[in-house]
Amino acid sequence: MYNPTNMTLKKIAWRPLLLSCCVLLASGCSDSFLDERNPQSVGFDHIKDTESLTAATIGVYSNFNATNYYGRTFIVTPEVIGDNTFISFRNGGRYLNHDRFAITNGDGYVTGAWTAMYRVVANANLALAAARAIDWPANQQQEANQLMGELLACRALAYFDLQRFFAQPYNYTADATHPGVPLITEPSSDILAPARSSTAEVYQQIVADLLEAEQLMQPQVKDGFFSKHAAQALLAKVYLYMENWQEAEAYATTVIEQAPYTLLSRDAYVGSWAEKYSSESILEVGFTETSNNGVNSLGYLIEQAAYGELLATKDLYDSYADGDIRKMLFEPGDRVGGEADTYFIHKYPHGADTRDDNIKVLRLSEVYLIRAEARAEAGKADAAKNTGAQADLTTIIRRADPEAAEATAVGDELVRQIIDERRKELAVEGNRLFDLNRKKLNLVHRGHEEVTEYEYPNDRFIMPIPYNEINANPNVEQNPGWK
Repeated sequence: MYNPTNMTLKKIAWRPLLLSCCVLLASGCSDSFLDERNPQSVGFDHIKDTESLTAATIGVYSNFNATNYYGRTFIVTPEVIGDNTFISFRNGGRYLNHDRFAITNGDGYVTGAWTAMYRVVANANLALAAARAIDWPANQQQEANQLMGELLACRALAYFDLQRFFAQPYNYTADATHPGVPLITEPSSDILAPARSSTAEVYQQIVADLLEAEQLMQPQVKDGFFSKHAAQALLAKVYLYMENWQEAEAYATTVIEQAPYTLLSRDAYVGSWAEKYSSESILEVGFTETSNNGVNSLGYLIEQAAYGELLATKDLYDSYADGDIRKMLFEPGDRVGGEADTYFIHKYPHGADTRDDNIKVLRLSEVYLIRAEARAEAGKADAAKNTGAQADLTTIIRRADPEAAEATAVGDELVRQIIDERRKELAVEGNRLFDLNRKKLNLVHRGHEEVTEYEYPNDRFIMPIPYNEINANPNVEQNPGWK
């Protein structure tokens, strides 16, 4: 994730390039978001060396910052549709249909997310095609490899997010042949109208991109950007979603044992949410006081001195033991002009002032929970795996609450405890709906007082393909239940 700090001159260099390659991807009534042009026609022929490739790569990263991607929507929607958050009855109309389980295929937030994610894909494709066409001099090859690896990892993350948002999970069908999203990996001189690939095909591409990225990139950490270890952490998560327990465990272990990340201490945990790039942060979307989404930022939606419309559910608050340090990120209180006895969220504490809270995409604590889940699932057939799963789960539980009991469960109960711990550790980070859906669990949607349960499987646990895309591309099939 692009870190805009000290990037002023580079931003001037890449901005015209970015706009020219994205113009066909802007929403409209007549053009598909997936339209792509030959890079020669949009200015990517200007990539001649690592300096210009760096500028183009930063342009790709910048799309993750969009309000309807990691800047807000991709975090809010999976949380507000699930059981972690809800929209206050004193609101400005933002995400109300998401909270009410009443999204339409013309929803602006969903349309914006589709557009932003495919902008990452389209720009990565263009930059990769240009970079691969260059016969790199020996003294630039390593740097060029790093940049191409980052572009592959960016594309993989965008496709992983598209799949989670717009397609049913990998295990929805036995062989993952159900519809995924349209898969495009090469730029074209023609306007494209691709059909949807299967979910298996999309995940195969995600894995292939990350495996290649792993080989191309260096292990050195650079805040706000992919590294070899960040690609490995994302691979662990992708394999977890594919229920490839062996590879999920292996890649999580590589990150835990070899990457230069360490879990924060209990005392440092709460304060870390006001900081950027902590010792356990593997990948963040970076914002600064002069480069952020302003009143459209995630923090502005949450903090009570700003909009303050996104509130935590009582059920989430009550899931934390009194000694759990994470409970301090959720404050009981009365919303002025709104709900009494509700719970305020403080994971994005700069929302009302500088509005530059970074978005944490991958943290080491999640990698521990990925390995715990992979081991626990494998432990159903191989009991020897259970000890490691229990140890990983206990590590995260006791980091938050040193007095908590060790994990001792096995089988389905151990997996349930791990999913519950993911809810507590990753709350309001954009994972909850996806976890419920991939584990084939019912969704208990909670507001301030009302509770509604939706059974799995459910057509509306995923988002509709936007109406504009369906209207422009006759080959794209709408998700069931959204026609």
